Amino acid sequence: MTGWDDVVELTRRLVAAKSFTSVGEQEAIEVARQAMVALGYADVQIDEVGNLTGRMGGSGAGCIIFDGHIDTVGVGDESAWTSDPFVAAERDGRLYGRGTSDMKGAIAAMLVGIARLNHDPAPCDAIVSVSIAEEAVEGYALGKVLDRYPARAVVIGESTSLHLATGQRGRAEIVLETFGIPAHSSTPHLGRNPIRAMGTLGNVIANLPPPTDDFLGPGTIEITDIMSHPYPGLSMIPERCVATFDRRLLLGETEEDVLAEMQSIVDAYTQNDPTLKARVAFGVDRFQTWTGYEVDAVNFAPAWRTPDDHPIVQAAMNALVSAGLMPMHTHYAFCTNGSESAGRRGIPTVGFGPGSEAEAHRIDESVEIAHLTAAATGYEYLARELIRL
Repeated sequence: MTGWDDVVELTRRLVAAKSFTSVGEQEAIEVARQAMVALGYADVQIDEVGNLTGRMGGSGAGCIIFDGHIDTVGVGDESAWTSDPFVAAERDGRLYGRGTSDMKGAIAAMLVGIARLNHDPAPCDAIVSVSIAEEAVEGYALGKVLDRYPARAVVIGESTSLHLATGQRGRAEIVLETFGIPAHSSTPHLGRNPIRAMGTLGNVIANLPPPTDDFLGPGTIEITDIMSHPYPGLSMIPERCVATFDRRLLLGETEEDVLAEMQSIVDAYTQNDPTLKARVAFGVDRFQTWTGYEVDAVNFAPAWRTPDDHPIVQAAMNALVSAGLMPMHTHYAFCTNGSESAGRRGIPTVGFGPGSEAEAHRIDESVEIAHLTAAATGYEYLARELIRL
């Protein structure tokens, strides 16, 4: 087959292969696997979780991992798209389609760019990781790759507009439950309404003053969903109300610290009002991957930052300049798999990718074609430089 070394064509093939999180990544993984084989990668494997990895060989003395997640969010109402979200149509120098920016274009650029090292002697391996289920839980799947490969450093391929990201806020999903006493809604005095309690506690929590970081920004908290049980109520005071909060984390914030902050608010209110019953806990992601692997993961992804004077940052900047780019230091606004490599494991990590963060999850998602070709060269130069560390 031909065209595997064409980053635009490979992006199109990946976009055409639907890969919604945890239910349908297999087709896109197979396209990426075929590309790896055609481009000369060694040890092309799919692990028990469903991640794909391939090696561009060196001496075997450690490795640099380049990671991109193959899963995407859904497309919503397809009629709202200007063109078919799975065709990757070209207009005005851009490719449009689900995953073009987040992040199949980056995976295509990684595969093509790093393949240019084939047959070049190198002091260590470059591993390309095509990981799954990042949209469900950041870092979990990459952790399985890191268990197999002791990485010296990690490059996350999420969009950076061709700049160099050296950190990100983390993310925690926190679930608050309030409990009531069910009764007929015509006799509310015989029950206790947990929705009223949720209104009291939820408002206080949502207005907590956020911590802040000069580089990463504020540690925000925002309510993202709320539901009473049973639903619909059908003339009934519900017995329970559940709300989910998205908490963006800063450096050094631990699971214990974040949960204790919200627990202290719950404790204060329940002491003042003994009729108020509530519980707070981290959300847990439970789902089955496309291989049938059962995931059970606490939804807590730490923040991270790699200092500007770290050797990997300096080497990465030099590599991108040598590739003809003009990178600036930046950071991710959203959460990435770097929460596992850097946040949990302390592995030096940077981010570099084509496209803009603002394109993620949008109708008419797109990426500049010039970014794809430049990113392929950027990944090539990053690999050449970083494997010498």
